[in-house]
Amino acid sequence: MLRRLLDHPVRLIVGVVILFFALYELSVQFFAYTGDAYVTTDVVVLSAEVDGPIAAIAVENNQAVKTGDPLFTIETTPYALDVTEAEATLAQARAGLALATDQVAAAKATVVSAEAVLSNANAALSRSRALSGEGFSTDATLDEAVRDAATASANLSVAQSDLGVANQRVTVANADLSAAEAALGKARYRLSKTDIAAPVDGRIAPFTRRRGDSLAAGDEVMAIVTAERPRIVANVAERHLSHLKLGQDVWVTIGSRPWRIVGGHVSGIAAGIARSPDAQRIIPYVDPSTDWVRLPRRFPVEITLDDLPAGEALPLGADARALIWF
Repeated sequence: MLRRLLDHPVRLIVGVVILFFALYELSVQFFAYTGDAYVTTDVVVLSAEVDGPIAAIAVENNQAVKTGDPLFTIETTPYALDVTEAEATLAQARAGLALATDQVAAAKATVVSAEAVLSNANAALSRSRALSGEGFSTDATLDEAVRDAATASANLSVAQSDLGVANQRVTVANADLSAAEAALGKARYRLSKTDIAAPVDGRIAPFTRRRGDSLAAGDEVMAIVTAERPRIVANVAERHLSHLKLGQDVWVTIGSRPWRIVGGHVSGIAAGIARSPDAQRIIPYVDPSTDWVRLPRRFPVEITLDDLPAGEALPLGADARALIWF
């Protein structure tokens, strides 16, 4: 049999190709291998939250930092002045509220006084009418009593109206006070955002910003590469998706640690990918071509490393290879 194949090299080559193809098709039922994998970890990008020039930078490229360490400062002068102005406005609003409250107290006293005068005027009017009916009082005296009662009633109406206006002034003053307190809180918040500290432990990635650079809110300044959740992202061909499941065992080799196999497990399988770089930017895009050859679509699979010694850091972006067992 072998001699016959050797006598016909074309048959031998075709047979070998068919054999290897059959072995490959059989192997993909048990495992998936990809060399398109890399190391990733959590990266915290720090951006300016307020406008202004950079006044100071407290770290260097690749420096290790701890949570709370100062990183950079944006010019504080305009924001400190805003706080001072807001504090003055708040003090003015408090004084306005105190004045309005005093006006309410005065208006209430005026109402009480007007009520007393009206009560006396009505009593005098009643006596004048009684005496006039008995002939002991003149019509002029009765007319004067009627006039005094009407005047007292009008004065009471004015006093009550003034009390209502004073109460409205208190409402307005309270609103002004709330607005001033909110403005002061906002000014203090913006001032606090001029000093940026490290939110997590990690190392400072190389950055290009320098002292004096002008920033707008949202401008990225630097990033911290953390040691939290080191993991592998392996781009796996779509033909393997039906076999992939969470928790499957994985063997990984990392380019920065050659010939060392690290155990892990599948901890995440992408629900989808973008079909073009310009599509939904939040969804990962995996380039389907390399060296002018179009490849099958590949989907990111996240692999958590189980055998990585505690505290051992992996370089972000390092190449890796992964063998996933079904």
